[in-house]
Amino acid sequence: MNTQGMSYGETKGHGRSLQEQRDAIPPLKVNKMNLLSDALKTELKQLINEVLDEREHQKKLDGPYDFPEDDGLDYEDMSYG
Repeated sequence: MNTQGMSYGETKGHGRSLQEQRDAIPPLKVNKMNLLSDALKTELKQLINEVLDEREHQKKLDGPYDFPEDDGLDYEDMSYG
């Protein structure tokens, strides 16, 4: 009787040992599969960067300074009137 690799009794010359049976098992074949396409990865990266840029800009607006540094305007040269 041999149930799932367990041997019953001494059977010399008949059957294989447990180690021989384990050695006969082929290695597992792993099929790599991308869950996200390259186009979707690129689009997600762009969206994440846009959100982070908006958050950084909002931090500057809400910060202790009156004007953000990178708004492109020169407030000292502006004349009123």
